[in-house]
Amino acid sequence: MTTIDQRRRQVVILAAFISLLLIFAADALSPIDGAVAVLYTGVVLMVAPLGRRFILAAGYISAVLTATAFLWGHANDLVSGALLRFAVSLVAILITVLLSLRDRSARVTLAEQGRILELSHDTVVIRDPSGVVRYWNEGAARLYGWTRGEAIGRQCDDLLQGIVPVEEINQSLRRTGAWSGEIVRTRRDGTPLVLATRWLQRRDPEGRPIGVIETSADLTERRRAQAEQRRSEHRFSTIFNSGGFAALECDLSGAMRLVLAAGTGEELAPAVRAYPQLLDKAADEIRIYNANTAALVMFEAETTADLSSGKVLRGSKQDTGWALETIFTQLAAGAMLVETEARFATLSGQPIDAVLRLSVLPDGVDWSRVLLMAFDVTERNRARAKIEQTSVELAHAGRVSVLGQLAASIAHEVNQPLAAIINYGKSGKRWLTRAEPDLVEVADCLDKIVSNGNRAADVVGRVRSLARKSAPQAGPVDLAALVQDAAALLARETRSAGTAIRIDQNGRLPQVECDRVQVQQVVVNLMMNALQATRGAGSSSEIRVSLDGTADDAIVVAVRDSGTGIAGDPHRIFDPFFSTKPDGMGLGLSICKTIIEAQGGSISASNNVGPGATVAFTLPRKASAEAAGARRLIS
Repeated sequence: MTTIDQRRRQVVILAAFISLLLIFAADALSPIDGAVAVLYTGVVLMVAPLGRRFILAAGYISAVLTATAFLWGHANDLVSGALLRFAVSLVAILITVLLSLRDRSARVTLAEQGRILELSHDTVVIRDPSGVVRYWNEGAARLYGWTRGEAIGRQCDDLLQGIVPVEEINQSLRRTGAWSGEIVRTRRDGTPLVLATRWLQRRDPEGRPIGVIETSADLTERRRAQAEQRRSEHRFSTIFNSGGFAALECDLSGAMRLVLAAGTGEELAPAVRAYPQLLDKAADEIRIYNANTAALVMFEAETTADLSSGKVLRGSKQDTGWALETIFTQLAAGAMLVETEARFATLSGQPIDAVLRLSVLPDGVDWSRVLLMAFDVTERNRARAKIEQTSVELAHAGRVSVLGQLAASIAHEVNQPLAAIINYGKSGKRWLTRAEPDLVEVADCLDKIVSNGNRAADVVGRVRSLARKSAPQAGPVDLAALVQDAAALLARETRSAGTAIRIDQNGRLPQVECDRVQVQQVVVNLMMNALQATRGAGSSSEIRVSLDGTADDAIVVAVRDSGTGIAGDPHRIFDPFFSTKPDGMGLGLSICKTIIEAQGGSISASNNVGPGATVAFTLPRKASAEAAGARRLIS
């Protein structure tokens, strides 16, 4: 309570006290018996605004003073007229007290209702029959931008211009006394507002209309949000239906409940593998409730109802088992996005390969709303298979081309042991035709024949190994022995070029997991290129092949020559059909790059600080899953 209110209370109490004394004195001394006591009702009315206890106190004191004054003047002479006036005075005081108490209660109720109207976030506007604002709550001030002082007394339509169905409202007010609906009002700054409003007809005690109570709630943001949601849903629907890829809206909640019943966390994957039929049952629980045109075309369906069951996503265990296991286990682990590849069958039984991308939608935390996008890669996989087959053919053609270039060397390598076999055969025959055959010499000739036969067989075996046409087969390979065999295959070419091949080994070389034939093709090709680059470089020219096993994760094989080097960008020599030779096709090094990357390694080229260039490749010490997958692309 403020200081001003306290002072007003004190003044009222003082005035009431003085009034009580004056009325008592007048009543006690007046010749009019009991008539003055009626003035006590004024004191009760005076203190009524101060509260209930002041009303009761004033009434009690007034009654006591009235009785005291009556007894003072008529204690010995209780005439009927004075007694009647005394009783009337007491009744008047009592009635005044009761009416003041009721008025106080009504005022409290009205004050509480007024506070409720002020606390309301909705607008409350009361207008008289002519449309002039008589009440304007804080909600109206906040929403419309007009303060209470600015609004009261103004025409409501002048303040809040907008779209209001006046005729409809008036008819409803005359008929039922109320109207509710949506209208458009305008803020002080000109911003339009969409309002949910209710109008009530005010009437006086005789039932005559005296105005309207209008209460409104702002729907502008809600309508804007609803419009944005509709636009967003329309955009999603447009993208969903016009996308060039298959899109399905699925309910995976039933499938996930079934899967999670088998286990959680790290126990889930082993449980799924232990019971493969669980995947079939879970796939049957998938529900598809929306599919775009691309999805219907992919699965050869006419309507979404044809795909309502998730059986179409099941396929065979061999084709989709791993994919379904990946999807369910990752979703169970809390992933909101899962991507995998699987093979399905259309409704007509045609197999299709697809990359699946599952996204859990924001309102589908229980996996009840999952967007499944499927990218048909059937033709891509077929094309990849053809490319892989072509790569195999090309690699084989490259090896045969190398053998064609080595034909003279191969013939020389084979002719040498054949000539030795013939000579040792003739010598053995002469030793047998003597009068006394020298069997020791004959045995020695036979040993030499066997040795040269094995030598020729080794040469033929190396050629056959390099020339064979078969699918790549990874296995443990001794790189040092492989490089030695490649150098032996090029021995005559090396001698004719006046070049020496020196093989250096740094560190221990464990066996690597790779395809021996293909890697040997790479080594032979690199050595052949080095020989051609150093041809005519002089007696000091040499080719150095280094094998470095000091790295933790890979073995490095580098072929260094002392020739003219690589003109231009060294990295371009691995591009298909790029060649620095006038008669070259530009496929040899491109094939080498494909082979090495398929083994999980890498290949590079650079010019030396001095003369020549170096081409090096790496092979991983252990085969990785990625390398195995890459080798399958070549197989």
